[in-house]
Amino acid sequence: MAPPEDAEREDALLVAAAQDGDVRALESLLLRHEAKVLRLLRFLGVPTCDREDVAQEIFFRVFRHLAGIDRRKPFAGWLYRVTVNAAQDYRKDSGNSARVEQPMVEGFDAPDAARGPEELAGDDGLRRRLEGALLRLSERERAVFILKEIEGLETREIAGVLGLTRITVRRHLSLARTRLKTILGNPLER
Repeated sequence: MAPPEDAEREDALLVAAAQDGDVRALESLLLRHEAKVLRLLRFLGVPTCDREDVAQEIFFRVFRHLAGIDRRKPFAGWLYRVTVNAAQDYRKDSGNSARVEQPMVEGFDAPDAARGPEELAGDDGLRRRLEGALLRLSERERAVFILKEIEGLETREIAGVLGLTRITVRRHLSLARTRLKTILGNPLER
């Protein structure tokens, strides 16, 4: 995997080429970020059956606003914002969370304490339980938690993506962690 600076540089070059009319550059840019968008939509609670459609809407938004993308700023940050907004629009249009699929949370067996975080991350039961717990957070708490803990963004980046202050990001992250700990217990300590 390329260092973040290299990925940002490649994105900037692709954005510039796409803004100059290079259709292949736009396709490459979207392909580079497709898996990330789909993963984010999953964690933001968009059901599997609608995820591709919402992703297509996101990519349409990228195309529609291509000329206005600032090449000096990371494309990924802008795309995170578009993705979070599209997921929120989806929930509003579909009657809030009425159609959001709820992963099975019951029947979870505690993970073996001897297993490391990497092994636990691959545990389907734990993953489903985490996804179910994430859906119980507020939209803002969920977005902040996902961008910080799953996507690895810094507080200042999250603040820029979501249009919040750093203090507000830290507050929502703390609330999300506290609520998740209450919902999940601490499976790593069992």
